[in-house]
Amino acid sequence: MVMNRDLFSRMAIIGNSGSGKTVLASKLSEALSIPIIHLDKLFWEPGGFNQKRPKETVYQEIDLLKVNEAWIVEGVFGELAQEFLERANCLIWLDMDWEYCRSNLIQRGTESNSQLDPIQAEINFGALLEWASHYWDRDDLRSYQGHARLYSSFFGKKFHTKNRDEVDRLLEQFSSEFLP
Repeated sequence: MVMNRDLFSRMAIIGNSGSGKTVLASKLSEALSIPIIHLDKLFWEPGGFNQKRPKETVYQEIDLLKVNEAWIVEGVFGELAQEFLERANCLIWLDMDWEYCRSNLIQRGTESNSQLDPIQAEINFGALLEWASHYWDRDDLRSYQGHARLYSSFFGKKFHTKNRDEVDRLLEQFSSEFLP
């Protein structure tokens, strides 16, 4: 399959916490020379994952970013990803099982080095594990059901991966087409 680089200039990657969104975005960014927009950085105040940024600030920043010609947006925040989808030409849903996500989260750890308070980082990590384990139980745009709705309503090029092998094959496709 020959891929047109222009069809992949504005990509969104959604999935549960720990599904591999950031890793995939980094690899695609390298292959395509496209900047990454991390929804976590838009949603949370710097220094931790316990203080939300003002909603107006977040949506103003999204309005500025989504008009750019090329980006890869990644995150669990479906309500924020949805704002980018009106301009996106590609959507990737990493629909990984809980054991895979949990393992990745534990391997990644608390990310306390990027947080101001290491004790709060441990508390936040425990809360994240609990919250992420309910991905299939919730019904908001940060859940399995919410991501499924975003995926089914998206009319551009889309990929629904359910395991690491499918993600690796997708990366191989992009690498063989776009890397020298």
